[in-house]
Amino acid sequence: MTDATAMRNSVSHREDELEQLRVALEDAREEAADLAAERLRLQTELAACTDRLREVEGQLARREAAAAAAQDRLRPYRLEPATVIGGAAGSADRAIEAATAENLRVALEELHVIAEELEQANAALADANSQLEQRVAARTAELEAANTRLRESEERLRLAQSYAGAGTWDWDIKNDRVEWSEEYFDLYGLDPDTTNPSYATWAASILPEDRGAAELALSACIKQKATDFHTEYRIMHPRRGMRWLSGRGRMVFDEAGEPVRLIGLNMDITDRKTAEMRLEDVNRGLRREVEQEVRAREAAQARLFQTLKLEALGQLTGGVAHDFNNLLSVITSGVALLRTTNDPARRDKLVDAMGQAAKRGAELTRRLLTFARRQALNAEPLDLAGWLVEMRDLLSRTLRGDITIGIEAGQDLWPVMVDSGELELALLNLAVNARDAMPRGGTLRLSAGNATLRRASDPDQLDGDFLSLSVTDSGTGMTQEVLARAFEPFFTTKEAGRGTGLGLAQVYGFVRQSGGAARISNAAEGGTTVTLLLPRAKQAMAGRPADRVEPQAMAAPLRVLLVEDDEDVAALTEEMLRHLGHQVVRVASAALAIAAVNRGPAPDLVLTDVVMPGEQDGLDLARSLGAERPDLPILLCSGFSGAPLRVAAAGLPLLRKPFGLEELRRALLRAAEAKRAA
Repeated sequence: MTDATAMRNSVSHREDELEQLRVALEDAREEAADLAAERLRLQTELAACTDRLREVEGQLARREAAAAAAQDRLRPYRLEPATVIGGAAGSADRAIEAATAENLRVALEELHVIAEELEQANAALADANSQLEQRVAARTAELEAANTRLRESEERLRLAQSYAGAGTWDWDIKNDRVEWSEEYFDLYGLDPDTTNPSYATWAASILPEDRGAAELALSACIKQKATDFHTEYRIMHPRRGMRWLSGRGRMVFDEAGEPVRLIGLNMDITDRKTAEMRLEDVNRGLRREVEQEVRAREAAQARLFQTLKLEALGQLTGGVAHDFNNLLSVITSGVALLRTTNDPARRDKLVDAMGQAAKRGAELTRRLLTFARRQALNAEPLDLAGWLVEMRDLLSRTLRGDITIGIEAGQDLWPVMVDSGELELALLNLAVNARDAMPRGGTLRLSAGNATLRRASDPDQLDGDFLSLSVTDSGTGMTQEVLARAFEPFFTTKEAGRGTGLGLAQVYGFVRQSGGAARISNAAEGGTTVTLLLPRAKQAMAGRPADRVEPQAMAAPLRVLLVEDDEDVAALTEEMLRHLGHQVVRVASAALAIAAVNRGPAPDLVLTDVVMPGEQDGLDLARSLGAERPDLPILLCSGFSGAPLRVAAAGLPLLRKPFGLEELRRALLRAAEAKRAA
């Protein structure tokens, strides 16, 4: 456990003890108030008993006075023996004596009753006094014990506040009256004799940069009628300097639920804050070290990947060299045979073979560029359902006759935003792989549907509307190891010389560059399923490639300025341009091209290579001519892998090398029409 953690635990333990002491103090105060109320009630009850005793004593005194008066009345009727004289006088005296005796008997009975009542009253008074004394003694003992506990709690609270650097406060919200403990004054460095506790004094003691947040927290606690209050801020102690304080409080509500009182304590948490800031500095340093380590590891991984890629390229050198040697052999042999024959049919056959070899070489190069994601895509809205119907006819001529092709497309299929040519190439690659996985024939199913993906749940973090294009074969399937590496560059399960390992890699690179994802899995019924997720087109859908209308041929030939530094390529390109009926002026650099334009006559179109020696390349030339002559059409051409992205970013048309006569004708027409339309 670190010192910062131990310090935080100690501070937290102290805060808990202070909270317990505060609660105990409140309970003791409430118990003392209850005992005081009970003492007042007993005093009232004792006063009532005393009044009753006095009343009984008054009644007794009155009864004694009545008895004395009765005796006084009887005294004249007492008989002396000498006065008793016979006869009628004796009878009268006996009557008086009887009446007197009767009065005396009644008076004695009254005295007896009064005596009994007096005795009962005295006994009841003695019993009440005894009970009252016992209750007073018990309550006095309880009050003394409560006072003792209160004093002990207050002493513990003072000790805890002194050791923890804490002070208590009590704010009467309705009357705006504030009370602070002695420790509170010491915590802030204030003089109790000259400082008046108040809300304004508390706010003024906080540093200006923290005052607004502290007052806002207190105001929110009152407005929201929160039970607990907590805030942290800094003060400037006159002797200890800048200190961090933590304020915690408990709200008291009236019967209507309105806040009337806020009780709490403040604690010095400077040590904890210092530890936290040190820990944060350490964490920042660790994060920087981790980031540096991650960057170092990423760089190492990049170098390792590059090494593995070079190793894979080295392993692939034999196959690629074999393929290109075959292509060059066809072209070289064709050229040699063309020089020895005058037979038109044989010449056409040789030319066709050489053209096919050149196309195969360009196809292999395009696969490499696609995987590297360096080619520029021409994405347009495409009707996937109609496109699949066209592709079925193409695939039926490409695949063997023992493979059945099925199509499943939804009725309300969205248009897809994709480069149709690259998508065609990707589908052909998948179909060829499926064909190789079904040596004895089978079924190839093409299915398309709409898919709405969410970033939080999608494994590739795709979000939005996509078109799902799945290619499923009924072949042998793949092992989990092969599935995990299927999209890796140069990975192939075919024997040497038969596979380049770029087919699925090209598909993966194309789909990722298009803004989607590619996934591969074993089909439930056997075989393999490759799913392409392509973005939905937002704008209106264009016609399918078969429905597009090519631009019409130009009425007059063009004056073309050809800028090419390679002498052989320049000579052949010039011949192709002249064959198409155009006039050609050929230069070898951007500087010579600018001089030729300024010297005149002005060209109708500039065809320039992108990568050229010198200070300016073809793209720089296009920018310079575009600034001086915005109406001049410019067509760039290149076989360099990095050129397409640069040209696409500049918004200029690009003709990819190698190109044929028809590709050149279409590119010239489109460049000229695009400039006229602009």
